[in-house]
Amino acid sequence: MRDRSGDGEDGGDGASSTTFAVTCPYCGEPGEIYIEPDVIGTLVQDCEVCCNPWQVRVGYDDGERYVEVTRGDGSD
Repeated sequence: MRDRSGDGEDGGDGASSTTFAVTCPYCGEPGEIYIEPDVIGTLVQDCEVCCNPWQVRVGYDDGERYVEVTRGDGSD
């Protein structure tokens, strides 16, 4: 799942959004994830509901920051 809808903490230009709406790829629970403004790349974070690991990819596409959450156990 890829989310481009940040929380607006970036002054409205989308370049450094910090909070993103995500859905757990295991249990389907919706939630939010906070990503520091200077983070880019891949990290692992556990679901707060089912405790399974997410692989979180943070990047930029057309100048807009995005977060993509997939299963962290390689079972996609």
